[in-house]
Amino acid sequence: MKLIAVFLLTFSGFSIARAQCDMNVREAFGGVCSITIYNTYITIGAIADAHVHDVYDANRVKELMGEQTSMLQTVIGLLEKCKVVKSNGLEAEDVQFVKDLTACLESLKAEAQDLSDYAISKSEEAQTRYNTNRDKAWSQIKALLGLE
Repeated sequence: MKLIAVFLLTFSGFSIARAQCDMNVREAFGGVCSITIYNTYITIGAIADAHVHDVYDANRVKELMGEQTSMLQTVIGLLEKCKVVKSNGLEAEDVQFVKDLTACLESLKAEAQDLSDYAISKSEEAQTRYNTNRDKAWSQIKALLGLE
């Protein structure tokens, strides 16, 4: 009987420790995601500013934005695996966060592509798309980070 009691206490201790670890992992995941979307937004904007001020030519902007879109697509692909409730212990609100995060990453990817298009073509249409996706991405970032 004592063995069963010890086993149950040990098992419940592992469950509590695992729950705390899961919470810590979720918080860390949220923090890393927050930094990623904010820094990506800033990076794209800084490269746009550098291009406008003739620091980067069109080919360099295209190269840098190609790197950004490639990295963003990789992260989007990884997040697609996390969009199922109860998959790997995710709750509905976790899944919604992943969906919102993925939408934001898609906007950032479109912004990067639009900047690349604008740098090469100098078309007003590409510039308008860039500005639209930049505003959309910022709106999503503010919502995800709880900014005003």
